[in-house]
Amino acid sequence: MKTLIIVSSTYLGNTMKVAKAMAEELKATVLTPIEVAQFDISAFDLIGFGSGINFASHNKEIISLMKNISIKGQKVFIFSTRCRPILGGYHKKLKTLIEEKEGVLLGEFSCVGFDRTGPWVGMDGYNKNRPDDKDLFKAKLFAARIRKKAHPLTNFRKKYAVSSDFEGLNLRTDGLNKVIGNIVLLNITSCISCGKCVKNCPLNVFSTDENKKVILPTGEMDCIMCGKCEKDCPSDAIFINESFRNGLRILFREVSCDKLQTAYWSK
Repeated sequence: MKTLIIVSSTYLGNTMKVAKAMAEELKATVLTPIEVAQFDISAFDLIGFGSGINFASHNKEIISLMKNISIKGQKVFIFSTRCRPILGGYHKKLKTLIEEKEGVLLGEFSCVGFDRTGPWVGMDGYNKNRPDDKDLFKAKLFAARIRKKAHPLTNFRKKYAVSSDFEGLNLRTDGLNKVIGNIVLLNITSCISCGKCVKNCPLNVFSTDENKKVILPTGEMDCIMCGKCEKDCPSDAIFINESFRNGLRILFREVSCDKLQTAYWSK
């Protein structure tokens, strides 16, 4: 998934720290509003917009940029750092612009940041050492959730019923893409058979056919939803169907038999 994060961090670098944490999780390109003018943002599958909060809104660089770009139909998210502990309506202006531009807002994130302006000068700053490691960890968790929402297979299982089977696995199609699996969905149309999932899965969920050309999630019942294959797939061909039901399946298999342990140690 090609992701761009546009950030205006003009004061103490608080928002840039958050942007870089998200970028690490999303493998995203990070640009300032000035730098982004040289790029075709329509080429990105997901775009994040963030800045510090100035006078109860995202700063003027981000607001001005949003007024002058087209994001119709594009998946976006927004983030910020702020002084006050309660977010309030600080994102309202940017959210309204995104709605007017017909962008698809997937979520928003905010945390407090160090501020040494106005009345806080007298106490040598407020929210010292923020954002801290805990804030940045939360930013990464948020980014991981956004990646799931933006994944091209997010709603595939719900939208398309099983049409047939492929090598014993459920097959769904939208007429263009062929997606197999029920717990681990794999788009065999976009899969490039790089083998990363086969090599890196800790539970041996993936295997190849006899000619080693088609990768199959034949061991999807052993999937523990770690998400490594989904995150590392270069063609966004893998999607893990995360659910409480699947969590119970993992728990039951772990406490009632040694199948998961056997799959792990046989790697």
